[in-house]
Order: sequence, then structure tokens, then C-alpha cells
Amino acid sequence: MIPVLIGLLTMVSFYLIFYQFKLVQLHSQKAHLPSNILKNDLNEIELPLKNESPLEKMKKSWLPFTNKLKVYDSKIKAQGIRRRLVKAGSPMGVVEFLAFKILAMVSLPIIGALFLTSFLSMTLIILGGLAIGFILPDIWLSRKISRRQMHIRRDLPNIIDLLNLCVSGGLDFMLAVNRVIKDLPPCDLTKELAEVYRETHMGKTRREALKNFASRVDTPEVYSFVRTLIQAERMGTPISDALKVQSEEIRIRRFQRGEALALKAPIKLLFPLFAFILPTVLIIVGGPIILQFMRTKIGF
Repeated sequence: MIPVLIGLLTMVSFYLIFYQFKLVQLHSQKAHLPSNILKNDLNEIELPLKNESPLEKMKKSWLPFTNKLKVYDSKIKAQGIRRRLVKAGSPMGVVEFLAFKILAMVSLPIIGALFLTSFLSMTLIILGGLAIGFILPDIWLSRKISRRQMHIRRDLPNIIDLLNLCVSGGLDFMLAVNRVIKDLPPCDLTKELAEVYRETHMGKTRREALKNFASRVDTPEVYSFVRTLIQAERMGTPISDALKVQSEEIRIRRFQRGEALALKAPIKLLFPLFAFILPTVLIIVGGPIILQFMRTKIGF
């Protein structure tokens, strides 16, 4: 029984560690402006039509036992999970996520039974392990979505400035998008723009591709950016002016968000102050006085 448990724990550990390294690698690169940006000939533009859509990424599996279950991925009625996975950048498919959740629900009670039996009852360990294993993948996915949205929110003003520069130089908006994703290193935002470019060349209109982009990212800044582009296209106004205004608005909103977080910091520091720092100060200040009273036998 013990070798089986050790083998299962080893498999689960390698599973989780491999996922962690895979996802860190996906999000390790940031959008920065290279020194040779926009210095090449504008006619030398390659069309990146080989980019895979998020749904195509979810259809691919890098685990043997989940690869056999990919045929059931489209049959699973889990639109909420599928939408959240797309918002997280499609790190895995629905079948892999459910397998991840099952493995967590199986491994955590076993780990608890191995190390916590002297402190807690077996029933409590099993129930607690099942509950934690059920919600832990959802917490991990929520953190992935938040981190990805933060990266896109951070890179969006610089990307908009580059798009404005390309459009002002005479390029069409979609060619400007292609130029940006060609010259910048891969990041979350450039991958989404590559998906927009791919969808327009697969037959969708620019409006539909931009709406899908906003739905996949699901942040107020991207919704505002897409709404501005659609309105500029509908009203016939210059896109360069709309991009310039949008970039300034996003920067102002980011500055206001930073001010709001700075104002919340003192309130968040109250609990650590009263729970940890204040008792230590009272012990340091009042300890010698109490010891002096005890030595001189002065009652309390």
C-alpha cells in the first residue's frame, strides 16, 4: 500500500511541477520596445497566419492519458470552465482541468492521511482534503486570469502608442497590428493581437475580431479600446486620433488605480500592526516594569 501511495504522490508532484514550469515560461516574457522598432522597410511585412486560436490550443494535449480523452472535450457541457480557460490564455483544455481537479482531490487526502493523522481525525482529513482539492484548481485559475489581465493592462498603453505611430505613418490598422506583433517579443497582449489578425484573415470582420478580443481578455481597458476603435470605424474619424486619446485615457486610469491602492495601504496595515507589532512593543516597554514590580513584591 505504501509504494502505491508513494508512486501516486510522485506522479501528482511531477504533474503539478510541470504545469507550474510550463505556465511560468508562458508568462515570463514582457512586451518591451526593441531598439530596431519601425526601422525596417515597411514593405517587408510577414503575415503571421500560423498562430493558433485559443480553442485550438485547448485541443492539444501534452499528457498521454489526457490526449486520449480529448475527443470528449467538445462534448463536455462546461462553457463556464471553457470561458475561464480562454481568459487565462488557454493553458490547458477542459479535460485536463477536470483531470487536474480530480488529481488534487485524490492526492490531498492521501497527503493529509500520511502526515496529519496524529493531529486530526481521518474523517476530517478526507473531507478537508476533498474540499481543498476541489477549490484549489479554481483558485489557481482565478490567479492566472488576474495575472494575465494585469500583464495586458500594463502593456496596453505602449502597444497603443506603437499602433498610433504605425497608423500615422500610413499603414492600415491591421497592417499596423501585424507590424507590432512582428517586431515585439511574444507576450499576452501581442498573442491576442495576433489572434485578432488571424481571425480577420480567416473571414471575420474587424469588428467581430475586436469584439472576440475584448471577450477573451475581459478587462474595462480592453473593452474601452475596442469600443473606441469600432466607433471610429463607424463614424469615419481618424483612427490615429482615437488611439492617441485612448492611450492617454488608459494611462490616467492606471495612475488613478495606483492612487487608490496607495490609499488602501494604511487600512491594510492596521491588522498586522495591532496583531504583531503592537504586542511586541507592549512586551518590550511593559516587560521591564512588570519584572521590577515582581522583584519588589508590589502586587497587582
